[in-house]
Amino acid sequence: MVRRMSRPAFALLLAAACGNPNNIVLGAVGATTTTPLIVFDSINSAISGTATLTDANGNPTGQSEVVIISDKSGLCSALQAHRDYFRNPPEAYEALVLFMPPGYLGTFVLGRGGDADQATSSEIIAGGTSGALAQFSVVNGGYVALTTWSDSGGGHASGSFDLAYENPNVAGAFEFSGRFQTDVCTTLDGTLLP
Repeated sequence: MVRRMSRPAFALLLAAACGNPNNIVLGAVGATTTTPLIVFDSINSAISGTATLTDANGNPTGQSEVVIISDKSGLCSALQAHRDYFRNPPEAYEALVLFMPPGYLGTFVLGRGGDADQATSSEIIAGGTSGALAQFSVVNGGYVALTTWSDSGGGHASGSFDLAYENPNVAGAFEFSGRFQTDVCTTLDGTLLP
């Protein structure tokens, strides 16, 4: 027996088929009064790099390998011009951010308990010109697979993910899955990440 695909799922599949096949994000969160519609139907930037993580006050807390998939064109240049881009958005955007421990390749399972797994997380952020942010944090059970990694200029990272996200303002968990092939953004270090 073959199940028919729902219209929204079919539309997402068509949108993914029309874009760069190396960068696909499947999943959606409907709009509410406090959250915008989140659909990665146009991926215009896929960047990666090693970044120094900071707390809310900007104090360093460690390093992470970071992959960012976004609808924003020229994201690397935007981050260089606005180091607080993800905390004080100068424009509307949506981004899926993956955090992984430095020095590892392989599959990281959230909630499994190993050092590399515990250092892996993700957020989806939708920012707007009003400064309002909608953030979705990943819940345990999903995975991020990092196949290749280079953080030097001209390098690339590639992999895939299947993660569930939640937001305290929206009931339920929302699955997002996909794959990426990034370009290194050497100016990512120094950006205030979410």
